[in-house]
Amino acid sequence: MAKLQCGTHGEQDATVVCRHIIDTLQDGEPRGFVWNRADGEFQALCTACNALSDDAFAAAEAEIIRLLCFGCFQDAAALNGVDIA
Repeated sequence: MAKLQCGTHGEQDATVVCRHIIDTLQDGEPRGFVWNRADGEFQALCTACNALSDDAFAAAEAEIIRLLCFGCFQDAAALNGVDIA
């Protein structure tokens, strides 16, 4: 699993999220947090991105997807009322 150096959490495992999850970390506004763990990698999308059709998501994927450290992933989940255990 790839590692990221986070200014808040130090060296952490990388996760894959939509950019709206990062927006939540910046402004504290919940946008939903639909997560899974695929092939050992944590992934999350906001409610709006999760509702996109496969074709719409594929067309926008390069603009949507970002990497985030696992600590920030957990923080974003908590802001959305989700417990990552």
